Amino acid sequence: MKVIGLLLTWNNLEFFKCSLTQALEFCDEVILVEGCHSCKFPKRSTDGTCEYIETMRTHPKLQVADFSHASNYQETQRLIRAEFPKHSPHYKPGNWVFHWDDDVFFIRRDLQEMRHVMERTDRDSLSIQARHFFYNFRFNIKQNDKGWVFRVVDGSRLKRISSHYYSDDTPYNTVQMENGIIAFHYGYVKRPERMKARWTMSVEKGTSISKDRFEKWMGVSWDKDEDIHKSKETICGFIVGGRFNIYNGIHPEALDNHPWRHIDDVRKME
Repeated sequence: MKVIGLLLTWNNLEFFKCSLTQALEFCDEVILVEGCHSCKFPKRSTDGTCEYIETMRTHPKLQVADFSHASNYQETQRLIRAEFPKHSPHYKPGNWVFHWDDDVFFIRRDLQEMRHVMERTDRDSLSIQARHFFYNFRFNIKQNDKGWVFRVVDGSRLKRISSHYYSDDTPYNTVQMENGIIAFHYGYVKRPERMKARWTMSVEKGTSISKDRFEKWMGVSWDKDEDIHKSKETICGFIVGGRFNIYNGIHPEALDNHPWRHIDDVRKME
């Protein structure tokens, strides 16, 4: 069994370096796509990501892919995820594709368990619980997440960004990962300018509920951690005070030296 990792990144260097390291450890090949899929922002990263990729090009597991600049964010994302893995020598029935975001991480022992599940399950995709972090490495919302990992099946195809279907147009059968395996997603732990770009592109692709989310993300305040439970703000469909938890457990080993590990509020960084 082989695993193809598909990793997309743009202007997220602090997390990207750590995620690439973990993806290369877990996967048999990593296809890396760097760039922005919107005409409203620079096509290539401007935070040192491109320079870092150049230092990694000779890694035997890494394939740096290229894509044509497009204005339709949603369609470009879908095409990248659907087409790029097909260029891998490992794209064969029975192997797996891992849609590895540049801000998603796993505890090492959980990845080992995940590989064991992939080897023995008769299902063709995995659904994994996730902690979505906001502002720092403490505030988070835990929920069941979409599938991250999909088996290569003859005739299957990708609909939307991450919805796999068989040739008869039925959705992939999915197994819910157990044993406490969690995806740690730091998608809302970014500098304000990067978060604004995130939601601008989301509105651009037609996601109307993303309108004003940046302003709401910027508007949450607290003096001490417990105050987060009192907030009435709504971000990404969640009432902050109703769903947020304060996490004081361990984080994935790949983030042991992350420079923001002990930052209280990423919005206040210079």
